[in-house]
Amino acid sequence: MRVKFKGLLFQKAHIKNGVGSSSSDILGWDYVYRTVDGICYKYYSAEPPLIGTMQAVPIIYPHGLRVFDSYKIDYKKAIDIFNSKFHEMFVATILAWPLTPECKEPYWYIKTTTGYDVIIGADSGKIYSYDLQGTFKEE
Repeated sequence: MRVKFKGLLFQKAHIKNGVGSSSSDILGWDYVYRTVDGICYKYYSAEPPLIGTMQAVPIIYPHGLRVFDSYKIDYKKAIDIFNSKFHEMFVATILAWPLTPECKEPYWYIKTTTGYDVIIGADSGKIYSYDLQGTFKEE
């Protein structure tokens, strides 16, 4: 499976009651994307069975992010990977591709209720972390 979305910069989940344990707790997403003419837009879109999409509004380009058009691991699979290794609930789920040389793919960032950031490759499905010195490494 390959998800396609032209010009995606960032997507952030709205989570039911602010805390989740499975993909069914995701109510919808804030999307930020850049068009071919360089203008960035933000909008919200609900996940089924909820319905509704907000009108896209122009925003200032969020620096530090790479534009990407596809990824292999959707949020449901990323949360399954998270749940297979970590037995915690999550309070944030974000998809982005940081503009740094060590980042070779887009990443799912899942923040736990204890404040730990779990990073999952959106193409590889690998789990990553930062050590105390700030070095990005595979778990």
